[in-house]
Amino acid sequence: MTGAQASGWIIEEAPAEAAAHLARLHGLCFAPLPETPWSEGAFRTILGMPTTFSLVARQDEDDASALLVGRLAGDEAEILTLCVAPAVRRTGIARDLLDTYFRHVGGQTKIVLEVAVNNVAAIALYESAGFLPVGVRPDYYAGKDRKVDALVYARRAAVV
Repeated sequence: MTGAQASGWIIEEAPAEAAAHLARLHGLCFAPLPETPWSEGAFRTILGMPTTFSLVARQDEDDASALLVGRLAGDEAEILTLCVAPAVRRTGIARDLLDTYFRHVGGQTKIVLEVAVNNVAAIALYESAGFLPVGVRPDYYAGKDRKVDALVYARRAAVV
């Protein structure tokens, strides 16, 4: 994938050299939540995995404002993280990233993800994209001062 345009955004694979920027974006998005933001080293490791597929969305050359990281494992795909900078939330870019990821996993039979039980906006997005709740992971997210359960969601790659 090389720079597909969606709703005025450029969506492309995240290069390994973007690890520092992606860590800053992830921190901006997740620091106020119970989830622990990923470090630059974590992004370097994740971006180097052969089963991982990472997307960034930007409006110009220097501005990655949203990202999605997923992986493929056999007949299952997993969304590891999806985040959008606060300044560009509710613009449709998260849905564009999901749609791009769905096209990428194509033949996969199932896509799974976890989301904090109190992340109402993300839950609404995932449910509107055809995800259904399939379980709960107690105390999954451990933040600075509290733990939060995660809802496990799943969907078929091709929703009819």
